[in-house]
Amino acid sequence: MSKRAVLLYNPMSGNRKVLLNLDYIINRLQKMGYTVSMYRSMSKGGIEEYIINNITNDNTDLILISGGDGTVNCCVNGMMKKGLTIPLGILPLGTCNDLAYTLRIPEDIKGSLDIIEQGNVEKIDLGKVNNRYFINICNMGMFSEISHTTDLELKKSLGRLAYYIKGIEKITDYKPMNLEITIDGITLEDMYVLVFVFNGKRAGGFDKLAKHANVQDGMFDIICIRDVLMHEIPVLFLKVLQGEHFNDQRVYFVKGKNISIICKDGQDDIIVDIDGEEGPDFPLEINIIEGALNVYIPK
Repeated sequence: MSKRAVLLYNPMSGNRKVLLNLDYIINRLQKMGYTVSMYRSMSKGGIEEYIINNITNDNTDLILISGGDGTVNCCVNGMMKKGLTIPLGILPLGTCNDLAYTLRIPEDIKGSLDIIEQGNVEKIDLGKVNNRYFINICNMGMFSEISHTTDLELKKSLGRLAYYIKGIEKITDYKPMNLEITIDGITLEDMYVLVFVFNGKRAGGFDKLAKHANVQDGMFDIICIRDVLMHEIPVLFLKVLQGEHFNDQRVYFVKGKNISIICKDGQDDIIVDIDGEEGPDFPLEINIIEGALNVYIPK
């Protein structure tokens, strides 16, 4: 009996490259011995809902997800809620493909399908914040709302540059957060500009933010940037982008497994971001789920 694959795709991700290559993708999968079915995401959360309602460990041998980190996030949440252990293949065709960068999956269709054909499946960690899972990052603070407020057409035309432009706007409009952060039993109370909880290595295309992170080590890389004076922000963020922030006294960096975060001044204007999607409200309980997901990655 032939193997069964389902291709899930977001037609709006990135530059819609998947739409121009559907025949090639299906042809490659058929040559690998798969019978292929497809689902085109029609609304936010559609992929997650489709997985929960239609896919089981018994009727599918491969889930292939096409899109950026937000699309992969929806897919993974559906898989975890359904208890699926099916191997996941990733076609990183979104504006930001940070998990693919961490996993060394190439951002071209041929290369990413080659990874599946090679057949190397490994377990990676996931994060869980309250009732939502994340693959790459949970963050809050100055730039956490950028992916939600950046115009879709601007994203399509300028890609990651759109995030940089929006980020510059936010520097002059930031408000520090009064947070109580407990990491594996150690509590920090301070005013923070940004808090990153990394599973993967990068966010928004910035590849030096958590350059030591590993999705197979059972740990988060946690970066907390304390409140700074306005004139200090450009220099500090230049250090962050260049990966020189780990020893800065204004930056608290630690590895950990279990995190709780309480916002002391309310949370009405603070957006928690998970993989480019809006996350849950405070208080936050963030835990690492070791080896939760089976993924095709390079040997």
